[in-house]
Amino acid sequence: MNPLLSVQDLHVDAPGEGRSILRGVHLTLDAGETVGVLGTSGSGKTTLALALLNLLPPALRARGRVEFEGHDLRTLNHAALCAVRGRRCAMVFQEPLTALNPRQRVGAQVAEVATAHGEHDAARAMRSAIDLLGRTGLTDPGERAQRFPHQLSGGERQRVLLAMALLLDPALLIADEPTSALDVTVQAQVLQLLREQQRARGMALLLVSHDLGVLATTCRRLLVLHGGRIVEDAPTPQLLAAPVHPHARALVDTVRPAERRA
Repeated sequence: MNPLLSVQDLHVDAPGEGRSILRGVHLTLDAGETVGVLGTSGSGKTTLALALLNLLPPALRARGRVEFEGHDLRTLNHAALCAVRGRRCAMVFQEPLTALNPRQRVGAQVAEVATAHGEHDAARAMRSAIDLLGRTGLTDPGERAQRFPHQLSGGERQRVLLAMALLLDPALLIADEPTSALDVTVQAQVLQLLREQQRARGMALLLVSHDLGVLATTCRRLLVLHGGRIVEDAPTPQLLAAPVHPHARALVDTVRPAERRA
């Protein structure tokens, strides 16, 4: 069976800066699979997440193939690409306060996902939005839906972004550092929510993070991104026990140096 997502020889260049951010990235993701992309700051993690959905800023140039459900997303026209994004694949961005519209109530922003993809009944779209906000763990979702982003906590805003991404039951969810701005308690709640939603919906999850601890508790397979390249791709237990690439070993050592020296 063909993978849900297949990335082949993906390069992302910054011509104005004379440098490459991603260099020949190859990766696959099967339906229902949970894969983590691990990398330090500057490794190209966020660029990779954006490149998968053709969301790169104009200053960057991508080359290669990004096949999703058998279609190369890089060659789709704008209308076809918009039909895929949000409905079949969705993304949770790193910083919810900047990802959300500060002038629009959060319930309307979630409901807008449905109306943008053909739901013509605004009241029905809002009911669906409130229902999903409740299922993502927001207390009193009807009241929270009437608030603006700045009136919610960081964890609540992250749940709003997750509700927006999940509203149309995508086959693939890409989450870019979804817990980096949260305290440890809320971080654990959001990760648990991601796991629950993934199991309930049978969707694939690509989780991007600099935090090996976050990925190790969530993902079955890990990709290590270093200098714009995937330098290791292994099942999580294997990578934690016996990383091969020097950079992967260094990342594992920073998490549990005492155990690895024993």
